[in-house]
Amino acid sequence: MDLFEMRTSKFNLGQSLQSANEKLAEMAGQPDVSAEDIQAQQKKVDALQLRYNTISEQVKKVETEQKAKLTEGKNKVAQNKISSDPKERMIQMEAAWIRKTVRPDNADFQEKWNTIKQEMKDDTTTQGGKLLPVNVSNQLVSEPFATNPLRQMETVSTITNLILPRIAFDIADDSFVNDGDISKEMDLKGDQITFERHMLKVRAGISDTVLMGTDTGLVDYVNNALASALQLKERNMALGTSNPAGLEHMSFYDTTTVKIKKVSGSDLFHAIRKALADLDDAFQDNAKILMTRNDYYDMLDGLANNSSTLYQAQPESILGAPVVFTSAATTPIVGDFSFAQLNYEISSSLYEQYKDYQKGMNYFQLTAWFDHQIKLASAFRLATVASK
Repeated sequence: MDLFEMRTSKFNLGQSLQSANEKLAEMAGQPDVSAEDIQAQQKKVDALQLRYNTISEQVKKVETEQKAKLTEGKNKVAQNKISSDPKERMIQMEAAWIRKTVRPDNADFQEKWNTIKQEMKDDTTTQGGKLLPVNVSNQLVSEPFATNPLRQMETVSTITNLILPRIAFDIADDSFVNDGDISKEMDLKGDQITFERHMLKVRAGISDTVLMGTDTGLVDYVNNALASALQLKERNMALGTSNPAGLEHMSFYDTTTVKIKKVSGSDLFHAIRKALADLDDAFQDNAKILMTRNDYYDMLDGLANNSSTLYQAQPESILGAPVVFTSAATTPIVGDFSFAQLNYEISSSLYEQYKDYQKGMNYFQLTAWFDHQIKLASAFRLATVASK
């Protein structure tokens, strides 16, 4: 029985039930009608009421199911409709790409990606399969994030097989690179830097609620998770005190190849001021100080002598150069951080699904290749406190 027939049956039963109730009321008001006849009519009313209630529930159930299917169809049409706004369209594409990567066995996700990737016109082979990952990789790398403050201070690049001169300029008949620490470093390390390829894997754990949520929510969640993981790895390598073999050169604290000069003072304040003064003039104008908040406040405690004035002053006015804080800078680093560079080989980035069966969690995994090079150790100093 279809919905139309069920509604017709419900209407007919309703009419019969109304007539039976009216007859029952009429019989009850007639003194000559026996109690047995009234009871018989009551049973007829009860039977019709039961049948009416049953058909009503069935009609309601079918109507709810059809309404749900209609809503689902409208939602599916709305979801599959590609926005005319370029920014929203890119979010839709990225969300579809993430979903089909995390759940490659899901036919709906694959169908959505096959539909939406036709909007990508970068090449005739993949219709966006190559362009989108590169766009996402650039987005993850180039945006400045607070969790790795070095990104705001250093050069960040995305160039494959990158080779750079240690010093980006040269002046004929000038002694800048011919004397002192700079000249010695150039002689020892050469005048070129070749950025290496070191593999890095980071993952964004995605629950079903996030995966099935809005496009914007999914894209923001995945990008934030991957960016946070990348920044943490970058910071740990650049400020690591015991990097794995082959990665020692990435750290400002490396004593094997980088070998940044240490400058000591009687306390941290004097050590930092002496380190700044020890830099070549070419590095001083752009010099910054990277240190922990704990070291900074301990230094203030030693300088303040129960006065609150220093605590209200800007760090730059106290130390003579802008201060950037990070808990990973176990020894303060002073210098021109433009002479350090982070490079990603974006075109080599790989995105894939990773499943942790023990945790029952799906991951969107990024495999990237990167390197961090301190182009000129002479542009930096480590501020240390002399042992007493």
